[in-house]
Amino acid sequence: MHTSASSLPPGHDQETVADAYLRALARHRVDWLFCNAGTDFPPLIEAYERARRRDAKVPQPVLVPHENVAVGMAYGAALTTGKPQVVMVHVGIGTANAACGLFNAARQQVPLILTAGRTPVLEGGRLGARNNYINWAQEMFDQGAMVRELVKWDYELRDPSQVDAVVDRAYAASASSPQGPSYLVLPREVLSAPAQPAAMPTFAAPVPAARARQQDIDQLADWLATAKKPLIVTSDIGRSAQAFEALSAFARRWAIPVVQYRPRYGNIPTSHPMFAGYNPSQWVPQADCVLVLESDVPWIPDECRPAPNARIAQVGKDPLYLNYPMRGFPSQLSIAADAHLVLQDLESALAARMEGSEAAIAQRQARVADLTAANRQRQDLPANLNHRYVSRCLAELFDDETVLINEYPFTLEELDVTQPSRFYSHSPAGGLGWGTGMALGIKLAAPQRTVVLTVGDGSYMFGNPSAAHFVARAMGLPILIVVYNNRRWAAVHRATLSMYPDGLAAASEEPPLTCLEPSPDYERLVEASGGLGLRVERVEELREALQQAMQAVRGGRQAVVNILTQASYTRTS
Repeated sequence: MHTSASSLPPGHDQETVADAYLRALARHRVDWLFCNAGTDFPPLIEAYERARRRDAKVPQPVLVPHENVAVGMAYGAALTTGKPQVVMVHVGIGTANAACGLFNAARQQVPLILTAGRTPVLEGGRLGARNNYINWAQEMFDQGAMVRELVKWDYELRDPSQVDAVVDRAYAASASSPQGPSYLVLPREVLSAPAQPAAMPTFAAPVPAARARQQDIDQLADWLATAKKPLIVTSDIGRSAQAFEALSAFARRWAIPVVQYRPRYGNIPTSHPMFAGYNPSQWVPQADCVLVLESDVPWIPDECRPAPNARIAQVGKDPLYLNYPMRGFPSQLSIAADAHLVLQDLESALAARMEGSEAAIAQRQARVADLTAANRQRQDLPANLNHRYVSRCLAELFDDETVLINEYPFTLEELDVTQPSRFYSHSPAGGLGWGTGMALGIKLAAPQRTVVLTVGDGSYMFGNPSAAHFVARAMGLPILIVVYNNRRWAAVHRATLSMYPDGLAAASEEPPLTCLEPSPDYERLVEASGGLGLRVERVEELREALQQAMQAVRGGRQAVVNILTQASYTRTS
């Protein structure tokens, strides 16, 4: 039973800026506030208790014992709901811990608002002023400078009457195309001050993604209509269901193969006759027209290059990725627009140009389907604990409600993608530890889904597993984590081999700075939070362990399967 505002104890009914802040978030339909609390949080904690007693609508507070997990949860919830999510951390210290996740969100254009307290300015004499020895050492000259390069907007709340305006602007900045993070600093003295009426009513509608100019659509349609070997390369267009369906229909109708290079989402069904796999080097050099859709790195220049006379168009919300210091991929036509709307506009433009070409399109479709047939077949695999066989056994347990989050080790050739929003991979920034929070955020926003995270042993450690398992238990978020435990930084080892294939380290069984032994018993960490932990050392144990873990998760209990995998360390593109 909640206490009414009028019956709150005397002296406790005065609203503060912290109350106004929570109300402002609620007006923007923010469902959760992912928090890693510190000494700057007392005004917020008091406001939450006041809201609870008044039965006021405010975001649900989610206590997350590490900032990297908190940002990951916001990342997953944002991609699942399509709405910006909000994180709050402890001053500059918490911001520093959140920076890795913020880097991932910035490069993947994920809308979230990172808020942080600020060490009190005043040294005494006012509520919220310094009262702890750390308040002196934690102050920074420019706290926002730590993350300014990674956010679209940053600001510090300076006056109680500003709170609605700054929350509105942070939300609009994050939600505007191209989406991304914002950063808002909230000083403790301001949060604890009495709330004041807003200086003026404010609301800024986020800027939607643009539509392409007709002259650019016509130019691109001309190129595609005359191309003999057109090609689409994408990494990220499948972020929305509409784009997933649009690309599938477009590729099928015009018989254009689609390569997914380092995909962060499922962009096209893997059963699609135009699905051309994950390796652009097999297709790019032969193409006479390459349409790059939402891909920051469509190929590796030292591994393959387009033909000298190929026409190349890059399409996306930021097709040249101008926030990357250097990116030199060619583009004779750059279109800053929503890629799935570009495909819609191209449909009618191509239809007018390709009238009467049905036979030629059908012939190309048959030829490409023959070339891509290998992508739709499963090769025979030896039953051992290599990454591909483990991936196959795990994928056999997926159903239409399963979501896979992959932080490096899952072999994509073993994944069947038939629907959008069933596959996610790490940001191109590659900040490790992203997956655990991401999985929890998706499960929070879509509790009906079975959420599976695949990680290497190094990524599992980076994911702050103790904090993640705590949240899974506290919030009732059962997820399955499968650890591909090769006892090594495989990415570091492969990078070394790629530069020095005949080097001294290549001949070593234990190259420096790559080995993660002795390997911890990772399966025991989840047991400390009431989860199921299983260890697999022999291939005969694999299927039963995966089935047992999946059954546990679908029954409401989190699980970890620690698989001591076999892996080869060769250069991979």
